[in-house]
Amino acid sequence: MNNTINKKYAELLTRNQWKLIEAIWLLHGIFVRTKAEFGDKMEHFFTNATVEKSNDSLEIGRLSEAFLDQMLECDLTDEIDKVRISDWQEWTGSWRESTEIKNSIKKLWHSLNSKADIKKCEVCYIDTNGKWYALAPESMWKAEYLLKFAQDEGIDITWLTNEIKKHRKVPTQYALSSGA
Repeated sequence: MNNTINKKYAELLTRNQWKLIEAIWLLHGIFVRTKAEFGDKMEHFFTNATVEKSNDSLEIGRLSEAFLDQMLECDLTDEIDKVRISDWQEWTGSWRESTEIKNSIKKLWHSLNSKADIKKCEVCYIDTNGKWYALAPESMWKAEYLLKFAQDEGIDITWLTNEIKKHRKVPTQYALSSGA
């Protein structure tokens, strides 16, 4: 692993907040870095989506199932650098090429959209009309909440929690208060 990727990965693991795009891929063993073009493409998508983003029956911040499906079908191959954590090799294929990862990512994103505690989203994406979305890729969530949510959804996070412990140099607030 090159030094730049190592620093960025360590920085991600030690943050208290994760962007959903980072967290969902990380939980699947892929470290992602979004390029500047990613934000432009997402802004264009949110502005020009052909399906309703949300409706009055949804809790504020959630996305409609149709909108979420359309968002997950966006080809972002050129807007995201992906590195497989197991061997630190660049993952060059489109995520559509891996049915297992695609289905797992889609399932987790839909679970978050339908069951997650919206209050755990700390920084929401806000569209040009001022409406906010907690489940947009660049929304920031509490990392510990996302780890617990993934574990509750049946995703093995043992390897990731071990990685986090390895990279954290300062005890968490909980560790300080509990004397651990």
